[in-house]
Amino acid sequence: MATNISCSIPARIGLLGNPSDGYFGECISLPVWNWNATVTLSENDCISLPSDKGLIRIMEPTLRVFEKRFNQTSKPFNSIVETNIPRQVGLAGSSAIETAFMLALMAYNKIPVNTLEPRQLAELVLKVETEELGIVAGLQDRLPQAYGCMLHMDFNEHLMKGRGYGEYSELEASLLPPLWLAHAPMGKDSGETHSDLPKRWAEREEGMVTIIEHLAECARGGRLSIENGDTSELASFIDTNFDLRRDLFGDHALGQTLEAVMLARSLGSCAKQTGSGGAIFGIISGDNFCEKAATAFSEIGWEFHAELEVS
Repeated sequence: MATNISCSIPARIGLLGNPSDGYFGECISLPVWNWNATVTLSENDCISLPSDKGLIRIMEPTLRVFEKRFNQTSKPFNSIVETNIPRQVGLAGSSAIETAFMLALMAYNKIPVNTLEPRQLAELVLKVETEELGIVAGLQDRLPQAYGCMLHMDFNEHLMKGRGYGEYSELEASLLPPLWLAHAPMGKDSGETHSDLPKRWAEREEGMVTIIEHLAECARGGRLSIENGDTSELASFIDTNFDLRRDLFGDHALGQTLEAVMLARSLGSCAKQTGSGGAIFGIISGDNFCEKAATAFSEIGWEFHAELEVS
């Protein structure tokens, strides 16, 4: 009987703190199952990857990282990728595919999933982009996808440089108020948006250092707001997080997301980007918000979603 292995990984929302994860900050992120990526491997006489160039670009280095980490050559396989995560809008679509592919490779080659702790899986997947592709990326995408739940992540410098990983705490997604999400048809590569941050950080640019500290404060405060059920305070942290990112990157880098955030705010909701692309989210405010927002976002060519499946 032919062996077929499938693995699905959800998209993720960067709730608070991003992009401080790469600079010893703090973040809160959570999986959102309205969108997911599934990788299926089946027996074959050679290794066959999908023909899509975008998929090949991330799957070839994922395979290399797998073989290097486990010191073995994968059995030949045919691979199928199914994903409904919009491309390059900041919902961690690439890392979802990479994580699903890594787990599928492990199962297909009979490597027990518990060989890696969730944090180790996230760290391994991060190598695909930072070491193989030379892309500026952080752990706040991959950790909630690996753990499968909402996380508060403290990337304290002492911990990261000492033991090599931060402090990751599970948060109850059921404590969140109802969220909405809207996205453009397609965004742009988040690595491009982040490309100059390492240099600015290495030079200890005063403005960036201060913003990173404030972003971390948003995550710390947001965690308390979630645990205390303080929706108003959480909304304030979401708005502040966006304003800080705007100061960090400038209006040009935000593109149409700036217009979308301002649109959401004009309708009475808080709003910020889910990541670094063309997707934003906020807290549903009032009985008529969703109806008004769906119409308003449609007019600028964006899709609006109100029934988010978070975990």
